[in-house]
Amino acid sequence: MKQKSQAAYAPPDPGPLQERYQALRPSCEKALQDIYHHVRELLEANGLSPTIKHRVKRFDNYYQKLLRSARRRKSAPVITDLLGLRIICPFLGDVEKIEDLIRRNFEVAEVVRKAAGHSFREFGYDSLHLLVKADIPSIQEPLPYTQEVCEIQLRTILQDAWAEVEHELVYKSQLSWPNRSIRRKLAALNATLTLSDHIFQEIRDYQKGVMVLGQKRRALESALLIPDIEAPLAGEDPPDASLAYLPANGSPLEKAMFEALEAHSRSEFGRAVELYSGILGMRMDRKIRSLIYNHRGMALFSLSRAGEALKDFSRAIQYDGENLRARCNSGLIYRLQKRHAQAVESYDLALAHNPSFADAWLGRAQAYLEMKFPDRALADCEKALEINPDYPAAAELRTRIYRDFFRR
Repeated sequence: MKQKSQAAYAPPDPGPLQERYQALRPSCEKALQDIYHHVRELLEANGLSPTIKHRVKRFDNYYQKLLRSARRRKSAPVITDLLGLRIICPFLGDVEKIEDLIRRNFEVAEVVRKAAGHSFREFGYDSLHLLVKADIPSIQEPLPYTQEVCEIQLRTILQDAWAEVEHELVYKSQLSWPNRSIRRKLAALNATLTLSDHIFQEIRDYQKGVMVLGQKRRALESALLIPDIEAPLAGEDPPDASLAYLPANGSPLEKAMFEALEAHSRSEFGRAVELYSGILGMRMDRKIRSLIYNHRGMALFSLSRAGEALKDFSRAIQYDGENLRARCNSGLIYRLQKRHAQAVESYDLALAHNPSFADAWLGRAQAYLEMKFPDRALADCEKALEINPDYPAAAELRTRIYRDFFRR
């Protein structure tokens, strides 16, 4: 005798559910804003400025997902994208680097690679989804079928374009699955976009390799041929005198610098810190020593060792007061520590040396916004965009300020 099948899942009544959604939305928005700011600061500290979109899932979309689950399955759904953040990068290499940074700095509950289940004959959008723990305050009872996580999607620009089109043509379509001819065309288009992503990355790697190699060699040769060696600051270990005035070609300093920069670029931050520390025991020009302190500070920051990073940025400034990157990095640490007055002072000093340094205008704008001075923040954003009209982070911050403080 056959057992009676289990009753199919049925979504709750929308009226009471929408009331609970509206009550919880402010807490959800607060949690999402905290994650967004943390991600933005983390990426900026590592020289990345991709497009970042974020949203709390609208109630209509949430409830439609419940209805679709009722039509397609017997069990209740698990909704992990009530809080959503999408990071859109120009190149595949950026996706890998950002994934590593998120894994190091967030509590990641799950990682889903959307294209992993596709065979080479199938089509479907490629995207990396990381579910990170979201601290949603003041929740008495969570929204049904949701988890207390934020879904962070990592995509290239081409992957994002494909996903948006596929979403309209396939996912949201009320028609049956595309016929064989259409499916072939979609598969061919997806394959073309995927190949384009890889070709773009290869071209970027080649260009970057050529440029970086030339810059490193010129900087190292300049550092090693300058005889004006300065004594270390108080409290530092004295440099090894046997390493003074080393020849440029194949010297231990040159090899160590190349190895440190390569480790840093591969996100091997612990190894980079070790190598930078070893280099600081050698004798070199003050400006080069300042640059190395700044690099070690950035590696320490990526390891979540902000206090040590701040000390290195301060050392960098002591050795070279015109190291504007170190001043901006100090400002970022002060912002994270809620020492906003000191953050503003760091950006002020950077701008006093170079009023055309767009990063300093943006950093000060972020500090002003956290101090609840939207007028000043907006003015600084406008200045950053005046200097660099193609500055995604400044344009995004300006849009957010208008939306949150100046919309009618």
